[in-house]
Amino acid sequence: MRCAIFGVVLAAAALVPVSGRAEDGLPRIHAGEGLAGIFSEVRFGGAWHDIGAKERGANVLGEVLFVSPVPARLTTDMPPLYRWMFQPRVHLGFAANTEGYTSYGYAGLTWTTMLARDVFRRGDGIRFDFFFGGSLNNGKHVTNELDRKSLGGNLLFRVGGEIGYQIDPRWSVSLFLDHESNAGSARANEGLNSLGLRIGFGL
Repeated sequence: MRCAIFGVVLAAAALVPVSGRAEDGLPRIHAGEGLAGIFSEVRFGGAWHDIGAKERGANVLGEVLFVSPVPARLTTDMPPLYRWMFQPRVHLGFAANTEGYTSYGYAGLTWTTMLARDVFRRGDGIRFDFFFGGSLNNGKHVTNELDRKSLGGNLLFRVGGEIGYQIDPRWSVSLFLDHESNAGSARANEGLNSLGLRIGFGL
C-alpha cells in the first residue's frame, strides 16, 4: 500500500507543468492572507478505515491548515513548477473511528498545487496535495485479536496524497489516501490505510 501511495504522489507531481500559475484558484496560503493571518483552510469528511484489512468502520475526519510559515516574498519570483514545494502549510487534524477501532490525531505539513485550471468553468481547477507528518493513536501495540492491528506503538508516521476539485478559492472536494506506520522502528508494524472523501473551505 505504501508503494501505491507514493505512486499516486509521483504520478500527480509529474502533471504539475500543466499549471500556468501554481497558486491561482487555491485558498490563501501565506501569512496575512487567511483568517486572522493564521488560518488557511478547514477540511472535514469521512473515510473507509483500514481498507481491505482487519479493522472496520468509518472514520469521521476534521482538519485545519494554517498559513505557510514561508513568507510570500521568498517564493513570488520562483517558477510556478517549483514554487509549491517551498510553501508548505502546517496541518492539524483527527480521525475518529465510528466502531471503536483505532482513532488518531495527527500533525504535519501539506504541499498544495494546481494540476489544471479552468477545467469546467473559469476559476475552477484540479488540485493535488502531498502530506507528511506524525500521528498519535489509541490502537494496540501488539495483539492477537483477529480484528485489531499490531501497530507497534502509539506514535506513527503519516504520509499520503490527495486529488481534489477546487470549485473556487473557497470550496473544494477531494479524494485522499493515507498510510500510517512506524516505518520499521518496532517489530510489529502492520500499519493502517484509509481512503476518504472530504470537503475543504478556505478561510
